[in-house]
Amino acid sequence: MADRYELKTVRQGSDGKTYWTKIGVAFPMKDKDGFNVSFDALPIPQLNDKGELVVEAKLWPPYEGDAGKK
Repeated sequence: MADRYELKTVRQGSDGKTYWTKIGVAFPMKDKDGFNVSFDALPIPQLNDKGELVVEAKLWPPYEGDAGKK
C-alpha cells in the first residue's frame, strides 16, 4: 500500500470531458483501519435531490513526479 494518496474530486468541463482536480492527500492510519485526510481545498457540490451535500472524491496513488514531496 502506498504511504500517501492524492485526494481528487471530479468535475465536468464545458467541453463535456471529465476532469479530476487534486484537493488534498490521505494517509493510512497506523493503528486503525481508515485514513487521515488533509484538504488543500474543499469541493462545493450542489445539493442532491434529497437536500444532501455529497462529496465525490477518489484516492489516487501519488504522481511519480511528486515522489520526494510529502
